[in-house]
Amino acid sequence: TVPFLKPSTQQPLYNLVAATGPGRAMIERAARVHLERMLARLGGSPDPVILVSNIYAAGALAGLRRRLAVYDFNDSPFQFAGSPRWAPGYWTRTLAQVDAIFAVSEHYRRQLASETRLPVIKLGNGVEVDHFATARPVPDDMKDLPRPRIGYFGLLSHFLDFEVLEALRRARGGGTLVLAGPGSPATDSKVRELAARGGVAVLGPRPYEQAPACLQAFDVGVIPFRAHDPFVQGINPNKVYQYLASGLPVVTTPLLDLPFAVPMLQYAVDGAGFVAAVGRALESAPDREACRALARPYDWGELARRMVTEIESRLGAVA
Repeated sequence: TVPFLKPSTQQPLYNLVAATGPGRAMIERAARVHLERMLARLGGSPDPVILVSNIYAAGALAGLRRRLAVYDFNDSPFQFAGSPRWAPGYWTRTLAQVDAIFAVSEHYRRQLASETRLPVIKLGNGVEVDHFATARPVPDDMKDLPRPRIGYFGLLSHFLDFEVLEALRRARGGGTLVLAGPGSPATDSKVRELAARGGVAVLGPRPYEQAPACLQAFDVGVIPFRAHDPFVQGINPNKVYQYLASGLPVVTTPLLDLPFAVPMLQYAVDGAGFVAAVGRALESAPDREACRALARPYDWGELARRMVTEIESRLGAVA
């Protein structure tokens, strides 16, 4: 991983330096020198293909010899809490240095196509299907949680809709609303308030190796984001595919990238909609293989082949 400019770190002194134009320029020069030394030590091609997925690497890329540069738009660079006021300038600099863009969702493909003349290729998001489909034992800290288990797995981010979570908690039917994932300063207090009302289990983060066991212990997977947030409308979260690959029925805010398939995949935008959709999923005998069948076309192996094919076709065009 190349060290490059990072906004909103936990280092106050670094943040002070990065808040100034000269400070950012100094950090970018250091990152670029380090990158060039790394490439020389690795002994790769003098004009490599570069895949970049962070706008703050623009300074490290400047002047770097390359045959092709592609930006992987796997998230909007402006969706994160603490996105600095100087971020848009880095997006402009990044667009000026790349030859094509991979987009994570149809929403963002359309948006990007309207903003730039660069080729925009929808790649989508994916999952390591076999990793999540292989049966695992129930984690010890979930064995005694009353069922049904209505589960969310992921960062407890500012995208979460706590009115929806409260509706799910109230309608859990004697079961448990389970939140598994790292906390966030943006939501820590709201999560504590929710958990204090009862019927909620906050499990904390899980390493990737343990994620399938946690998901397979759910009865339904939910992604209760604030549906009308403009950034939520563009995301295509890989947890949708992880849930499905684990054999879970899913209720999420709407996506353009997957057609709904009741009861395996349903969309909702508010508390009442989530409660009704979760009820339908729980009333139906879960067909785990039908859920996994929805995920298989999005296996990372298939997406990687598509990515390589696109890159090679563009290399042929510039040869």
